[in-house]
Amino acid sequence: MGTPLELGFLSFSVAFTSISFIFLLYQCIINFTKLRLACLLSTFTIIIISLSNFYWDQDPSKLFLPRSVYWILFAFIRATYTTIIVVCMLDMGRKFYEKYRWNTTLFKATVLHLIIFDCINIADAVLILVHLSDTSNLPLFIGQLIVGVITILSSFLYSFLPVISLRICFNNRQQSSIIKRKRMNNISAQSAAVGAWYMSITGILSICYLILYLVTFAFTDKLSYNAIGNSIDSFIRTCISLAVALPPPTKLIQFMKSKIIISYDVPHDSNGIRESCKVLKVDDQEFEESA
Repeated sequence: MGTPLELGFLSFSVAFTSISFIFLLYQCIINFTKLRLACLLSTFTIIIISLSNFYWDQDPSKLFLPRSVYWILFAFIRATYTTIIVVCMLDMGRKFYEKYRWNTTLFKATVLHLIIFDCINIADAVLILVHLSDTSNLPLFIGQLIVGVITILSSFLYSFLPVISLRICFNNRQQSSIIKRKRMNNISAQSAAVGAWYMSITGILSICYLILYLVTFAFTDKLSYNAIGNSIDSFIRTCISLAVALPPPTKLIQFMKSKIIISYDVPHDSNGIRESCKVLKVDDQEFEESA
């Protein structure tokens, strides 16, 4: 039986994820988007693991399911949740790219990372099932944690790279060589501000998630059931889903919009064609015109 503090954390986790799910369901009904549907599904997976955390914190003699079931469920929840979030981020990021230019190397790398992440979690679940282990395999758990963080970060980077990239233009000083330059994706100030908001809030929450496990493994070299840590895990995951699903504050976006985008003209290219590039730059003026 868990301590009162553990039960308090677990109860809060269940209540918070449940309320968040109901709220996202309401948002999907009144203003449906694929993004909100994905976040709704990801939150549902967190409700399952939150209820599981509460169940397996009870008196072991009263449990009719072994602890191995929890870790198998946790492995599949990790894979499902991350897959939903990453696919959601990639789909949203495609809107910042020009047609036929979204299938970048970073996009392919993110998909590859996601496949590796899912395979690690499936392997972990299979090993637990075969050996009826009371805990997850530590090397695989750490491996999926590292790959998972890389996958999330690469999906964020892909989604918001057009927003945070600085366009650097060069003059060709050697007549014998030709520098071929690609036109930067045209992004409005509104899109850049919204992208910067999502990048910031989800990045902060992802860092908090990483810190949680860095602190956990700093005090122990064993992987055991931790009611408080698992509750915080569920809380952060739910916050990430909410941050992605809900629209950013209007006033904040207007403020960011007026500060971060400026358009400038660059010299003629080798064909005598002028290009207009978008850069992120703090400035008191707002420029949204594109060539």
